[in-house]
Amino acid sequence: MITFVYSMLIDMEEDLREYNPEGSDLRKLQLKMFEILQVVTSIADKHSIPYWLSGGTLLGAARHGGFIPWDDDIDIELLLPDYRKLLRILEKELPSDFYLQTPKDKGYRLLFSKVRDKHSVVAEEDDILDNYSEKGIYIDIFPEERSYKPLKNIVDFFYGRSYRRLKRGNPFHSINYFYEYTLSLFMYPIGILLIWFARGLCSITRPENILHSYGIGNTTNHHASYMFPLSTIEFEGKIFSAPGSTDAYLKKQYGDYMKIPPKDKRATHFLKVSYK
Repeated sequence: MITFVYSMLIDMEEDLREYNPEGSDLRKLQLKMFEILQVVTSIADKHSIPYWLSGGTLLGAARHGGFIPWDDDIDIELLLPDYRKLLRILEKELPSDFYLQTPKDKGYRLLFSKVRDKHSVVAEEDDILDNYSEKGIYIDIFPEERSYKPLKNIVDFFYGRSYRRLKRGNPFHSINYFYEYTLSLFMYPIGILLIWFARGLCSITRPENILHSYGIGNTTNHHASYMFPLSTIEFEGKIFSAPGSTDAYLKKQYGDYMKIPPKDKRATHFLKVSYK
């Protein structure tokens, strides 16, 4: 309670609405992301597929009742079997204004998926490495698995890094690129074998740790005891699924999550947004 009151006092001293006032470019971007979120989660709810708000999206819901004022990102997570099921359904049921981008897409180097708006284009820092056509406003959809963090770190070292380098292509772009690409040709099959081993081991031992799927990378290690069963939380006036204990999740990921960060820590992801 003391932390909450302290945070509210900070909000009163500094009007955070200056970041995303109604009609601003950032607010327009946030509302488009929110539209995508509602479409995706309504489809998940329709088919009884459990998901939860995660990362900064969950933090924004808990601390601000919606977007973190300076944020330009929305994340949801699902356990791997539910993630795969949702992708199959989204391919059939997404409205024509949206595009499902998955690791199967040519040139897409990430091991999680996005649902993008087809009528916008966002510029990001690593655009030079992204040779795919759909670059609209998006939300991120992450697969999660039960695993052990040290085991996952080993798999990610071989699989995640090599996957991204091989998917990037352009081995002759520079000497460094050629070295990384060649090394990845050897690391990738080792990574595949390690994934089979890790999933086999975890299917037997059933660890309580919930992490991003292999290859994605992860900075936190959540525990099933406070993740499930899922709860709900309000975000921008609508109700969405959330981890069972939002407080435990956010404390693990952010520490004193109700404290407003200093201005130099209020990062955004997009450099520019244009609309078709």
